[in-house]
Amino acid sequence: MRERDESVSRELLRQQTALARFGELALKSDDLDEILTEACRLVGEALGTDLSKVMELQEDGETLFVRAGVGWKPGVVGEVTIKASEDTSEGYALKTGRPMISADIAQETRFTYPPFLVENGVKAVANVPIIGAEDKPPYGILQIDSRKPREFTEDDTAFLRTYANLLAAAVDRLRVTGDLRDREARLRRSEERFRRIVGIETVGVIFLNSGGQITDANEAFLRMSGFTRGDLEAGRLRWDELTPPEWMAQTLHVLEELKATGQGTPFEKEYIRKDGSRWWGLFAGRMLEEGVAVELVLDVTDRKATEQALRESEARLRSLVEGIPQLVFRSRSSGERIWGSPQWVDYSGLSEEASLGLGWLDAIHPDDRAATMAAWAEAEARGRFSVEHRTYRAADRTWRWFQSRATPMRDAQGRILEWFGTSTDIDDQVHAREVLAHGREELEAQVAERTADLRHALDSLQAEMAQRERAEAALRQMQKMEAVGQLTGGIAHDFNNMLQGIVGSLDMARRRAAEGRIADVLRYLEPARQSVERAAGLTRRLLAFARRQRLEPRPVDPDALVAGMADLIRRTVGPAVRLELLLRDGRARVLCDPSELESALLNLCINARDAMPEGGQLSIATDDIRLTAADLVGQEGAAPGDYVAISVADTGVGMSADVLDRVFEPFFTTKPVGQGTGLGLSQVYGFVQQSGGLVRLESAPGKGTTVRLYVPQHAQVDVAERPSAAPAPDRAQPGKAVLLVDDEDIARDAAAERLRELGYRVLEAADGPAALHLLDGGAHIDMLVTDVGLPNGMNGRQVAEAVRERRPGIPLLFITGYAGTDLPPGSEVIDKPFDLDTLARRVQAALARQ
Repeated sequence: MRERDESVSRELLRQQTALARFGELALKSDDLDEILTEACRLVGEALGTDLSKVMELQEDGETLFVRAGVGWKPGVVGEVTIKASEDTSEGYALKTGRPMISADIAQETRFTYPPFLVENGVKAVANVPIIGAEDKPPYGILQIDSRKPREFTEDDTAFLRTYANLLAAAVDRLRVTGDLRDREARLRRSEERFRRIVGIETVGVIFLNSGGQITDANEAFLRMSGFTRGDLEAGRLRWDELTPPEWMAQTLHVLEELKATGQGTPFEKEYIRKDGSRWWGLFAGRMLEEGVAVELVLDVTDRKATEQALRESEARLRSLVEGIPQLVFRSRSSGERIWGSPQWVDYSGLSEEASLGLGWLDAIHPDDRAATMAAWAEAEARGRFSVEHRTYRAADRTWRWFQSRATPMRDAQGRILEWFGTSTDIDDQVHAREVLAHGREELEAQVAERTADLRHALDSLQAEMAQRERAEAALRQMQKMEAVGQLTGGIAHDFNNMLQGIVGSLDMARRRAAEGRIADVLRYLEPARQSVERAAGLTRRLLAFARRQRLEPRPVDPDALVAGMADLIRRTVGPAVRLELLLRDGRARVLCDPSELESALLNLCINARDAMPEGGQLSIATDDIRLTAADLVGQEGAAPGDYVAISVADTGVGMSADVLDRVFEPFFTTKPVGQGTGLGLSQVYGFVQQSGGLVRLESAPGKGTTVRLYVPQHAQVDVAERPSAAPAPDRAQPGKAVLLVDDEDIARDAAAERLRELGYRVLEAADGPAALHLLDGGAHIDMLVTDVGLPNGMNGRQVAEAVRERRPGIPLLFITGYAGTDLPPGSEVIDKPFDLDTLARRVQAALARQ
């Protein structure tokens, strides 16, 4: 008896110790998983069981998820879910709110048990519901499992109730803490969104008090209405004074609705500007607090004008269509009808709905249907549709001959969108042909009169269509100019930054030189040189977009190139983005400019990083793939064959269909002015096309973006290594003379000075005539270096031809700032900007070949 009492005392001590230790942890820790796992461990120690777990009730109220546990085989904790139905001990405990104990589940007849318990050797279970605050559902179940049958005493049950209540209190504490944090985070996000909305340049924001006074407004609204901030601060802006009389009642109704419900129905109305003119606005309001409302305003004046013009145009077209005797229709290339004029319905007796698709064939004579559909089958290839057939006239139940003609309507790319046509009654003409021998001249006069009327009507219709096409062309031009303006802003911003770096660095170098601090001069010259290289890089991007960049292709191992860029990419995208490389490790190479390929991949990685502001995963993969002619339909410049596919995929925000359609358009960017030129993807597109490949892009909102570059495989597998750093140029051979022609004095003087330092004798000329004057005066030269773009009637190519007429075989080196310059094949060319040692090495190499 004494031993039993001592055993019970030890058990109570273990349980009290477990409660104390868990209570201390529950007060200190903010980590729910840590609290749940430790709860399982401590309760197992207190009761001497092998297994325990916490099952979390999911939002559906029917599913339990094993959130934490100890002693279980892999695949249980964090993975297993079970249904909390009434035929389970867990579900019964949740429903009744009381512990449910099964001392031997093998003998249990009340409940069913999930297979994973048997697989883990469980023989007995005790379920205790974790019930917290009254206003919240139960958190879940604390389950103690034993690998042998056992009885749980009343003391055990009381301990488990107390333990579960303590666990519920800890969970409630973390729930409250989490709710507060969530509310604070939502408030911060709301405030940030509000600040962004107020700062949008295209959306007006106004604040109204209960008396109708506009108490505040952003710059966009002031610009729309023509008022100044001084007018606003002086209290001169009221909604009723800015509203035309005819809009007063509707505006007042919306404001009353706003006060009553907290938000007003969006509506469009006219407003009066400060100068008395009117403008259209789309308004949507919401109450912020007692007596204060906010309204968002969008200027839709241009849209209203466009809609009015479109309505007037459609009304004129409808009036014209309904006023002519022809039956007018719109169809697809298959002959399926999209629309028919009211005259068709009246004439044929078929309803508008019955005539759609191929239903109109019911009004065509059975003997003429095959020929009519054959004409449609040939229409797209011929570019026109024309056929004669008999049409049923419902008024007198007769068949009359008609001639149907249609013209294709095309989009900007020349693709046929639909066909617009007319069906003309030619029954009299057909019968006239039959009796032509009896009255040819009289009949021709009648037909000519009828045809003239019809031709006049058709001409009027075509004139209206031409007017609409001109309007569409004007709209496309406006969109193009908007894109050019967007590009100009981005490029001007970038070039001004680079020029500022050059000007500032050179200014400081000049100051230090004037002070005699020669050692400090070099410190400022290096940033100036870097700014020049950045400017040259931007120029290369522009030329790459225009497909004018001079590439230097050579065999490249794409796997090695991507692997070599890994560290650079990781530094570029930052620690929040995880980089994954999936390289094929194949032997196939590609023939391209490796620097441009690196630039394209880095560009895509930067875009991916910007699409994942909260972090994510960036995957770069390579694969060998064969593309057939069917795969390349609509892909200009790419030929069937073997390619290496290089894909860059992110888990970012993705793009909508509208953005996806425009992503490769010239100058298109989603970034603000000054933060992007819109050339990034255009550069990638231009480079890959120049390399004989193609680009494909997949994206959807919330599903990330994948860009695949398909570059043709190169048969040669040996990869040319990149050259090491270029050595300093050697000194010139004695007596070597170079004629240097460039109209840019500063550039010419610097190049001539460097060549003279290396021992060359340099003759300078600012244009072609001056250079030829030196030669005709007897000057001896060993080589000609000339700029391509020269003034005074001779370009660089013409100067070179004239010099070689006087000095056959003399080495030539062209200097150009534009890679698209038309030069003879095989010409030696150096692109501006270049460093002077590069020029010297090119001169040295040309003379050595001579």
